Amino acid sequence: MGEQITNAEWEKISPDNFETASLLRAVDAIDDLRGDFNDGEYSAPPQIRTDLLRLHEIAMAVINEGSRSRVSALFELASDLDEQISHLVNRLDEVQDTLSQLMELYPESLYYDDIEGVSLGIEKFCALSDNRCLEI
Repeated sequence: MGEQITNAEWEKISPDNFETASLLRAVDAIDDLRGDFNDGEYSAPPQIRTDLLRLHEIAMAVINEGSRSRVSALFELASDLDEQISHLVNRLDEVQDTLSQLMELYPESLYYDDIEGVSLGIEKFCALSDNRCLEI
């Protein structure tokens, strides 16, 4: 099914059009983000989550309760989180750019095979789930 691509599509999938090492750089980018999203010690939530909740607490005090004494803390934490999130977004953009470059090579003939494969997959699922297959 998926192996039936045209010669022109096959020629497009080449080292001239995509550097496979870029996928390893995408893995490096994800590895760089793992520390920001891993659970902490004793299964504590990621620090970024804790910091966002703390920011909410401070924002409630400043904005909703009028606590002038916490304005500095509000914007210091917001600035730190903004910088951290910008870094995360930049790294994820690198990963997405790599995947987008690869997807530009997606053979059109595979797209049509995938559409046909979806209905075949459903029929096979019906057969496996109750030993019968309904007409779909």
